[in-house]
Amino acid sequence: MTSSPILVVDSWSLREQPHSGYRYFLRLALVFVLYYGAGKLGLAVPFTSANVSPVWPAAGIGVAAVLIWGFQIAPAIAFAAFFVNFFSPIPSWAAVGIGIGNASSSVLAAYLLKRLADFQISLSRLKDVLRFVILAAVVATTIAASVGVTALTLAHTKAWSGYGSAWLLWWLGDAMGVLVVAPLVLTGWELLRVCRGWRLLEASLLAIAIVVTSAVIFGPWEAVRDDVLAFVVFPFVVWAAIRFRVGGATVANLLVASVAVCGTAQGLGPFVNHSPLHNAALLQVFIAVTSLTGLMLAAVISERTQIGEAFQSNEKLLSEVEATNERLEERVKERTRELEQKTAQLANQAKMLDLANDAIFVRSPDSGVIYWNEGAERLYGWTKEEALGKSTQELLQTEFLTDVSEILGLDRWEGELRHKRRDGAQIVVASRWTTLRDKDGKAIGWLEINTDITSRKRAEDAARRLSGRILTLQDDERRRIARGLHDSLGQFLTALKLNLDLLPTADGNRAGLVAECSDIVDQCLAETRTISHLLHPPLLDEAGIGSAVRWYVDGFAQRSGINVTLNLSPELRRLHKDVEIALFRSVQETLTNVHRHSGASAVEISLLLGANKIRLKIKDNGCGISKGRLNGFTDGNGGAGVGIAGMRERVRELGGSLEIQSDRTGTTVIVTTPMLEQASQASIGSTENSASDRSVSAA
Repeated sequence: MTSSPILVVDSWSLREQPHSGYRYFLRLALVFVLYYGAGKLGLAVPFTSANVSPVWPAAGIGVAAVLIWGFQIAPAIAFAAFFVNFFSPIPSWAAVGIGIGNASSSVLAAYLLKRLADFQISLSRLKDVLRFVILAAVVATTIAASVGVTALTLAHTKAWSGYGSAWLLWWLGDAMGVLVVAPLVLTGWELLRVCRGWRLLEASLLAIAIVVTSAVIFGPWEAVRDDVLAFVVFPFVVWAAIRFRVGGATVANLLVASVAVCGTAQGLGPFVNHSPLHNAALLQVFIAVTSLTGLMLAAVISERTQIGEAFQSNEKLLSEVEATNERLEERVKERTRELEQKTAQLANQAKMLDLANDAIFVRSPDSGVIYWNEGAERLYGWTKEEALGKSTQELLQTEFLTDVSEILGLDRWEGELRHKRRDGAQIVVASRWTTLRDKDGKAIGWLEINTDITSRKRAEDAARRLSGRILTLQDDERRRIARGLHDSLGQFLTALKLNLDLLPTADGNRAGLVAECSDIVDQCLAETRTISHLLHPPLLDEAGIGSAVRWYVDGFAQRSGINVTLNLSPELRRLHKDVEIALFRSVQETLTNVHRHSGASAVEISLLLGANKIRLKIKDNGCGISKGRLNGFTDGNGGAGVGIAGMRERVRELGGSLEIQSDRTGTTVIVTTPMLEQASQASIGSTENSASDRSVSAA
């Protein structure tokens, strides 16, 4: 059910209900009369004791009035409550306290309910009924009970020993008044709207049935003295709630409560078998249960009815929409066919562009992306949905090598640009721009095709750096060899020359000089053999990689003092000479770096054969390589010396790989190459001499 317009107007705001005007005074007067009359009726109950009534209908009048017209109606409630008690045998100041307490209780109830943004005073929803019961009937009425009983006790109208029972009776009386009277005031207009024609006859018969049944229960018949029989009236309350919603339930509750109070006051009905206080409590519980049942059931029925009406309305609206859709369907189909044809053409064109490996996109005049192919998704990492509408500068953070204004003024342009991918990686692209113009020659966008040349640029930079380092290293190596020849062979040859000069004149010591010259020649031969072996060990050509590595490792361990463990595969055999050179130089370069930089005390070397490949692993227990430097080794962006760069190039030429792992426990170098045996006729891209001289270094 919908609520009456008068009841749903939010009158809580002071601006909407000013304190001046005849309407305001009429409302004050109406509330005063109703509250005063309801208060006199409450005090007229025979078992009312010292202004404490078991049923206080005026509380319902006050709560409903404040909910409808706002808190500015509170003065009428306070004055009415004061005058009700002023003409009773209690002090005037106690009547003032009771008036203030009753008005405060009504204002608090309305305030708490108004704090709930979606509260509806029509009580047509279960949650509204529950909020009303808890906040208005249970919580707010404690103010009036506390203030009123305290005032009566201070005035010596009530004894302090009976404070608790008086407070409970007062609180229950106000709560019953709120439950019975306030819903009737709030929903009365809606009930009058519903009760028309046959519904009015039904409502009249229902009211008569309720009054008759209640009179039987609370009448002078001795047979009706069981408390349970009082609930025989429940079916009629349920009937009223189902048929007439909240308004009908409140009228039924009011009729039942009126008959019950009158009968119990005359000592009739099921609630007269105990003390007066106990009888009043039983009566209040009976009224509370009856009211709560009727209100909650009516709210549930109203909610379901509203849902059903909304569903029917939606069904009607849906049928209208379907009829409209049928009329529009033909038009849509015709337009759809045209659009499908055009879309198919565009889709085919887009598929062709998506097949391209290059990044292709179109920019609007404000640099917003209006087309983004799959190649752009793969290159930059941004999906089409993420890229459309955004500027390329925002997405790619383009770095131009020339003035961009000059580029925009050209119809076609080609050059290199620096872009940033979604993951933050910098890339270099070869970019080709084409300006799109309208019929007037005005630029309406740009077609941009970008090819990733980052790897090529890195390879070029690496090759350039490697070439420079090789030239520098060649000079250093020549100086080192020259210094070694001068310091070793040169000294030996000088001594040999001196002895040979003395030989003609040495008559008695000639045999000794000849023997000394022979020793010097042996030392020269040994030194020459050592230098020759370091440059290119003969064992590598004569016996293969196994013997050469074992010879070099033994010499390295003696010279460096580092413990080296060598594990060679039992199946190791002669391999292609380029593979053996690459593996030997990898061992030589790695051990040299271990000795110079790692501070390791032990190294483990393993050379294992697989089905189609050979794997060299060198692991030390040194200090490791820093993360930044290790990333430079891995990316090939710099940081790697010529030795490591040479190792990588050798392995790549053979179709293998170089991997470097490092942490605080040491560094591991893993070289993997294809299995190329000595008898293989496969052609390898580099010559032996250039490969062997690229990274020569002494241990």
